[in-house]
Amino acid sequence: MKNKVYDKLVSIIVPVYNAEQYLRKCINSLLNQSYKNIEIILVNDGSTDNSGKICDEYALENEKVKVIHQKNSGPSITRNVGIDAANGVYIQFVDSDDYIEPNMTEEMVNNMNEQVELVICSYRSFFLLEGNNNIRNHTCPINGKYSYSEFMQCFGELFRNTFINQLWNKLYVTELIKNNNLRFKENLNMGEDLLFNLEYIKECNYISSTDKYLYNYLIISNSSLTVSFKENLFEIEQMLFNRIKEFLIESNYYDGKNKELVKIGYAESCINCLEHLFHMNSNLSSALKKEQISNIINDNFTRENISYFRNGNIQQRFIGLWVYLKSIEGIYLFFKIKTVLRSKVGLIFKLLKKINKIGN
Repeated sequence: MKNKVYDKLVSIIVPVYNAEQYLRKCINSLLNQSYKNIEIILVNDGSTDNSGKICDEYALENEKVKVIHQKNSGPSITRNVGIDAANGVYIQFVDSDDYIEPNMTEEMVNNMNEQVELVICSYRSFFLLEGNNNIRNHTCPINGKYSYSEFMQCFGELFRNTFINQLWNKLYVTELIKNNNLRFKENLNMGEDLLFNLEYIKECNYISSTDKYLYNYLIISNSSLTVSFKENLFEIEQMLFNRIKEFLIESNYYDGKNKELVKIGYAESCINCLEHLFHMNSNLSSALKKEQISNIINDNFTRENISYFRNGNIQQRFIGLWVYLKSIEGIYLFFKIKTVLRSKVGLIFKLLKKINKIGN
């Protein structure tokens, strides 16, 4: 007997920006879904390559595909435009350089019912870096249907395992988004997905999850996150962690394992921010790098969570010791040397690849 839930339209929103190399694979994966009651909303955000033309091609060939062209405005505005255009009972977000399994939409809808307002799935990440294709499975730490209270007790574990931040491994209820006027913050270019999800989760009564790997996330060496340097990364990360802390305090779930895992996450974030100062595209002078190192290690929240720097790998414990000692020079020299070594190893690796090709 056919389940009535399968009659419900799903709007798949795809923000598109300069993704011509991967866009066809992405759109084909949507059109090949076993769940046929879908509309595909491609929002072309002022692409300067052939992405816009590719979108128009698909729209001409298939009535399920709708294209919206706009001047470049960033991912937040692009997704908001997609939400406004959505006619479906449910909304699904897909990034234009990723692709989904043929049964993803069907599986996600199948996990929805009259009580459930959010579905989360497991996913795979593909690291396409310097010709190396490494695959990693990300298994959702919970599986099944959970009340809001049950879900919130697992929040720290879900956050620690990167299942809260993303949009693309979730299915949303359109009415809940529109009735609560949920929108992506247009003045942010990082963390807007997390903030949207926090606001959405607050409105949920039941949440469902599956351990099936339904989404394929590509990490590409020339992606914007890889090549861009954010001078204010630490301030952004602080804002996001403060929002997570407030979210849990407001819900009375900032305790026990949730509190511990969020603090561990903050410590790891601080180390990432320190390393980010030595990004290949950083234009900071040595003096400015040291000034930012000082700001990070002397921050009150960093000092309060100093013990959580010692819970990770050797590098984290090593950096944690220097953070504890407030050693600006030690941290600077460590990442300076690491950057030089990484650069030399990268050159050697490229040379070996060329030699190997010549030999073959």
